Amino acid sequence: MTARSPNTFVVGAGAVATALAGSLRQAGVPVLGLWARRPEAARAAAALAGVAAFSPAPPDLLLEAEVVLVAVKDDAIGAVATQLCATGLVGSRHVLLHCAGATAAATAFAPVVDKVGGVGTLHPLRAIASAADIVRTRGALKGTVFGVEGDARGAAAANQLVAALGGTALAVEGATMGAYHAAAAIASNFAVAVLDAAVELLASGGVDRAAALAALAPLTQGAIANAGARGLTDGLTGPIRRGDVGTVERHLAAVAHDPELAQLYRVLGRRTLGLARAGLSDAAAAALARLLA
Repeated sequence: MTARSPNTFVVGAGAVATALAGSLRQAGVPVLGLWARRPEAARAAAALAGVAAFSPAPPDLLLEAEVVLVAVKDDAIGAVATQLCATGLVGSRHVLLHCAGATAAATAFAPVVDKVGGVGTLHPLRAIASAADIVRTRGALKGTVFGVEGDARGAAAANQLVAALGGTALAVEGATMGAYHAAAAIASNFAVAVLDAAVELLASGGVDRAAALAALAPLTQGAIANAGARGLTDGLTGPIRRGDVGTVERHLAAVAHDPELAQLYRVLGRRTLGLARAGLSDAAAAALARLLA
């Protein structure tokens, strides 16, 4: 790799593929095109990203690429890479990158790892629900953390694309990709699930679900912002942090009608107590521990 951005080709038409294709193009990376098996999906994704669309067969333009970003479903990466190499259009001069956070590049590209010049992972540690929101906001991925791993050429290519996007590379070991991605799921997907539980509880008291979500979502966002700015313990608020045993008792009474919700409260409450314990009296910590057991 030279100092310039590598000629890049994107495979896939989902939200991540489209967002990365558009963002890389906006960042000045030469994105040669986007290929997907279904013509209508390829055209829609490429139009949004502002790049050329190719389908149903992989195009000869792949020969001019240096990096091929395979942004498809996790369980399809190996098969798609095999198809690309079988055409003769992708080979030892190419680096293959994928965007699956739970799988090391050597595993994901196992069927072709000896046929290409390098393999790596480029995983945006960001919830991308809508590619349009990313592509239509220039520099939307600036500051995004990307999980990066792979062999020497693969990791170097991934780091180069992260730098072009104005992101931050987080080096991850291939053997720990499962833990890395589980952490990401807990922090993002499970946070939404916890918010859903809170919305359901508030709605059970007669509040409209939409109004409950509108009220609680900013509270969640503020709590996460506090933790990010002040640290986990110093950013924590609420009755467990204060050692307010009576309030926790009332909370448990409020969720007692739903065993699953009560269990969720106790599990998360114990985790919260672990963060707050250093600032509590021994008596308050012990009382809370008994309630949450």
